[in-house]
Amino acid sequence: MGSDPLLRVTLEDGRAASLRLAPDATVLAVGDETVSSFDLLGRPYVLVRDGLTWRRALDGRFLVKGRDATTGARARRRLPAETGQPILTEAGAESAAFASALRKGGTGESTATLAEAHSRLGAIAAMDAATLEADVARYRQVYSGGVGILPPDQYLSLVVQVTEGCSWNACTFCDFYRHTPFGVKSADRLEAHLADVRAFFGPAEALRRGLFLGDANALCVGHDRLLPLLERVTNAFPVAPPELEGTALRAWAAERPEGKESLSSFVDVFTGARKGVTEYSQYARLGLRCVYIGLESGDPDLLRWLDKPGTGAEAQQLVATLRGAGIAAGVIVLLGAGGEAFFETHATRTAELLGRLRLGPRDLLYFSELVDSEDLPYAERAARDGVRPLAPERLEQQRQRILQGLASTAGRPRIVSYDIREFVY
Repeated sequence: MGSDPLLRVTLEDGRAASLRLAPDATVLAVGDETVSSFDLLGRPYVLVRDGLTWRRALDGRFLVKGRDATTGARARRRLPAETGQPILTEAGAESAAFASALRKGGTGESTATLAEAHSRLGAIAAMDAATLEADVARYRQVYSGGVGILPPDQYLSLVVQVTEGCSWNACTFCDFYRHTPFGVKSADRLEAHLADVRAFFGPAEALRRGLFLGDANALCVGHDRLLPLLERVTNAFPVAPPELEGTALRAWAAERPEGKESLSSFVDVFTGARKGVTEYSQYARLGLRCVYIGLESGDPDLLRWLDKPGTGAEAQQLVATLRGAGIAAGVIVLLGAGGEAFFETHATRTAELLGRLRLGPRDLLYFSELVDSEDLPYAERAARDGVRPLAPERLEQQRQRILQGLASTAGRPRIVSYDIREFVY
């Protein structure tokens, strides 16, 4: 990143500005606190203004993050496309002002660098309001039902929807796929989807270094049906051999612009455990590096209350199978699930189960706080059963109780917070 070409100019209004030409993005900084990031097609995806970070999703909406002026607490809002249009207009004007200053010369940059800068600024200028609106329509055609959710470390992955929706789709706390019927793509539909994905992203695909199999539970598909579909995916987007890293990985990627650094997917405990090491090893040979598992809790009573299938024994079997195939596990625990009524058993039994999973340094443990709303069945059930939500300090206590239960285990996974309210694709 440090060797990326960086052009500096002074804009007509006197502000200093810089343009970084990264291999996967263009970053324009104006003054001390204004930064705009664009993919290589010219789409804006992160804009920093007045202490706020505006993340633009491919569906046109925005997630705005910052700190509450009174409390200093982290705050976030989701806003429609029209609310963010003034920010996009401002970023476009800054880009045009930079291009104007650049045409006046005096940067001392090579002809090739100047040509690249003008090309990228031209792409940004072409992404006006009407073009972005058409781009949103194309996104919705490519990803029917949208992209529901991804793990935090996969937010910038390239999603390929081998399946659509969720095969279970009945957990009381989740509505990501409530209105998307579950289905598995045929070989022909998948080929068309792969072509659509490539055409939609174009050069912007460079920003998305990982590959993620969508939607909610793609690995639930029977092995004989899934394997040829997965082969089609990795033929279109080859995945780097796991032993490559650093300079070797960059050299591999330079020779294969369509290549990806990793392949990942979700799977539920109760379907993932049905396959053995032989099947998962074949997926690993095609590049599968990590499987994300919605464990939620080690308390079987709480899982039943949440309408979440799966047992601790199945979770142990699944993680052991993945380990045997050389695949990492990303295990997701739902903090606050069941409120005060399940506080003790959720913490104790989850810690016990996590200890039995023997997660190691390659694995991840996600703590995802329950996000409730009146539209979810969870809210109705909690009201019916008198289940009170956990206060923020109790959520942290539950997290620490679970971690304390892991302290004596031999391995130690990476611990990651997972706030579904901050997902943007």
